[in-house]
Amino acid sequence: MIGALGLIVAIPAVIRHRQQIDIAVVRRLVIGSLLGVPVGIALMTYVPTTIVLRTLAGFLILYGSYNRYQLHRHHVQQQHLQSHHWDYLAGIISGVMGSAYNSHGVPVVIYGTLKKWPVASLRGILQAHFICVGTIVVISHILAGFWTIQVLQLLGLSLPLLLVVIPLGNWVSTRIDSRTMVRYIYDLLIVFGCLLLYKTL
Repeated sequence: MIGALGLIVAIPAVIRHRQQIDIAVVRRLVIGSLLGVPVGIALMTYVPTTIVLRTLAGFLILYGSYNRYQLHRHHVQQQHLQSHHWDYLAGIISGVMGSAYNSHGVPVVIYGTLKKWPVASLRGILQAHFICVGTIVVISHILAGFWTIQVLQLLGLSLPLLLVVIPLGNWVSTRIDSRTMVRYIYDLLIVFGCLLLYKTL
């Protein structure tokens, strides 16, 4: 259900940020994601969830904390992973995490911060990727038999809330400068990592 909600949220966001979307980058990310989706399905089936989630949680907390510290020191970080070929690897990881744990956006956010994409470009690429990968993930979950009547009912109940959340998110994002937004991204990665860790306790 989370994957379906993310897909619904991404559609108006892509329309809004369409000028900042780098189609070539999105295409490479999606190709990688197509390769990663079946791996994620297998991961969810054969590998204990606790091990994967704790590993991911630890990485997110460390990565977010390190970069938050660098920002606090006003240290200018260099761009990493400059080759376009890294787009495919980021897409593969996104496909794995998306199909297994509905977390396909997290690898792209981390990759975007490593590439030092401008915030506007990160938003556009992220949302376009959400639509493409979200569609793949939802279809893969349906084919794998993960969707039930209860899931559809919860999805229907959640839709009215999106009518409030989407405009509110747009309003907030227009009032935050780029540097502050980057800081919030790292904060959210730390929070997400802590939530994942708490979930496995």
